[in-house]
Amino acid sequence: MSVDLTEADCAIVEMLADGRCTVGYLAAELTYSRQHIHNRLNVLLAAEYVQKRHEGTGLYELVRDPRKES
Repeated sequence: MSVDLTEADCAIVEMLADGRCTVGYLAAELTYSRQHIHNRLNVLLAAEYVQKRHEGTGLYELVRDPRKES
């Protein structure tokens, strides 16, 4: 599944490229609400760009960088 990346997606992917992050951390560091981050992560999950590593804390990691795909 291909996704047209939003500005928020690019910001999320950029942070995840540096390492694993929680929704709360992403929201604190970026200018988006926790809900918006959560929604965009669900889109990125469905496209298999990110993976949830820990259910309890909502820890995510980048598994495939969509910025490197054409």
